[in-house]
Amino acid sequence: MKINHIKYSMLLMLSLWISSCELTDLDINEDPNNPTEAAPNLLLSNILLTGSEIFAEDLNSNMHSFVGILAEQGDDGFDLTNNTYNLDWQELFYDPLKDVQALIDIAEEQGNNPYYLGIGQLLKAYYYSLMVELWGDIPYTEALKADSEEVIKYPKYDDDAAIYQDLLALIDEAIANLQQNSVVAVTGDPIYNGDVSQWIKMGKSLKLRMLINTRLVQDNSAAITALIDENDLILSGSDDFTFQFSSINNPENENRHPWYVDGYTTSAYNFTYLGHQFMVEMLDFEDPRRPFYIKRQTTTILDQNDASDRQTTPCSQITGCTYAYLVLNPAMIERLYSDKGKAFDADAEAFLAGIFGRDRSDPSGIPLDGAIRSAIGVYPAAGLFDDKPESASGNAGTGAGLFPMITSEMVKFYKMEAILTGNYAGTEADVREMLEDVIREHIDKVVAFGRENDPSGVPDEGENIDEYIGKPLGDYTLTTENADGEEITTNETGAINNYVNLWLARYDQAPTTNAKLNVVLKQAWFTNFGNGFEIYNAYRRTGFPNDLQIPIQPRRDFALRLPYAQDDLNFNQSVTAEQKDIAFDRDKIFLDEVDGEGE
Repeated sequence: MKINHIKYSMLLMLSLWISSCELTDLDINEDPNNPTEAAPNLLLSNILLTGSEIFAEDLNSNMHSFVGILAEQGDDGFDLTNNTYNLDWQELFYDPLKDVQALIDIAEEQGNNPYYLGIGQLLKAYYYSLMVELWGDIPYTEALKADSEEVIKYPKYDDDAAIYQDLLALIDEAIANLQQNSVVAVTGDPIYNGDVSQWIKMGKSLKLRMLINTRLVQDNSAAITALIDENDLILSGSDDFTFQFSSINNPENENRHPWYVDGYTTSAYNFTYLGHQFMVEMLDFEDPRRPFYIKRQTTTILDQNDASDRQTTPCSQITGCTYAYLVLNPAMIERLYSDKGKAFDADAEAFLAGIFGRDRSDPSGIPLDGAIRSAIGVYPAAGLFDDKPESASGNAGTGAGLFPMITSEMVKFYKMEAILTGNYAGTEADVREMLEDVIREHIDKVVAFGRENDPSGVPDEGENIDEYIGKPLGDYTLTTENADGEEITTNETGAINNYVNLWLARYDQAPTTNAKLNVVLKQAWFTNFGNGFEIYNAYRRTGFPNDLQIPIQPRRDFALRLPYAQDDLNFNQSVTAEQKDIAFDRDKIFLDEVDGEGE
């Protein structure tokens, strides 16, 4: 994890100052031209920006690493301490959570502002529910009151289950507020542009998400059934609860996607590694989203007789790798080419040299390979499409990436899980139909986003893409050969149909309901790329997908939660000995009944 030490120090000093002062004592001279109460629309815009920035960056990256999609140094091997999340903890309480509470307080004080109140309540429920899912017990009822009339300098940690239940009730309050008539229109809303009906769908989808998360510890069948039958959920892309970052390059106020900033704006690509399993399986399944997700930077094969190249080669410093250096791994060449009847020629070598990441929890040091490793592509960070291997550094791309918080695909995954676990009436055939819908809809979204953000890279419809070495993109015409060696041209959806049929066959061949859920959540592993929280929660909840690469050399056991921030343990006098004794890889949060790692 990257730590901005200057920003962290400033936040720490500010948070300590805030927690030890009554700000009302400082209001000796009030300037009427500079009101201390922020306008609701400005607060709303800032909440969504700062909340998305914080959750979409390191926390999001770590969740992807925990489930084998990214291979962050240390984090994918659970090398975590109480200092790992100090900055994230401080930022969350100091920025979006403080502003959310201010928005709620202002709307309540005005008395005629139910829309802003309801939106504030929904954002509070979403952000706090994420924190509970990550940390368990957290400051809640007494949090953010250092400058209120009821001054609480040292907020207690509330029980995680109690917080979650309170947030579910808060969602109901929010929806009731949004269903009222209001003379105050909502502005400053970069997601729904003030459309209250869409916020209501977000609230009901958030409630469904939380009910699915708690289905192991309480019977939520009736509540889940009521929400699904009401059918007022996020069920189409136009209703997605997704934050889109800006493309504006402003170093003093950086608002581009955090993954883009980390990777593309430095002299050499500086974002973390993509996991080998994730990339290999996208190639193996011929996933049409692969060139949108993954950007190759090189065609050069590292010389194993050169000491520097040898040290840069993946897994050269450790044994036990499954994937290693793909282009020189006979097992991977057989899997991706020979077994498919495809020649591993010079073009194929050049292609596979650019699929350069890490096996899960490879503890090797980080060589100077920023210009070699596979980069995050045009989706979701608005980097570059993989039309040709080239540098991903130097402000290439737009950076106007997405943070998909609750999407129509996620809601359909919740519904599929509800059916397959007996929490909603439905059949395995219903799930099969939804699985196909999810795959097709998400491919459409990814392609559309790619065309918008890298139009010069993404091929036009109908353009031949043979240069992709038989790894079809989907949604384009493909020229191939039939069994008799005759050249044939498939239709524009041929690649997508092939991919969909492969996954439907996997689903059909799964012998049990539980095995079918494993197939569904393996597809969610690919589809929810960009939101690691969904994948991490599903994995802790179910143990699926159960075929993730076993970490090569983990430092600790699987992270069942995140370690608390050391500064809060040190300075918050309400922290108990029990909380200080919590171990992130031993003590589960309330909603988990199964351990991770494929159980």
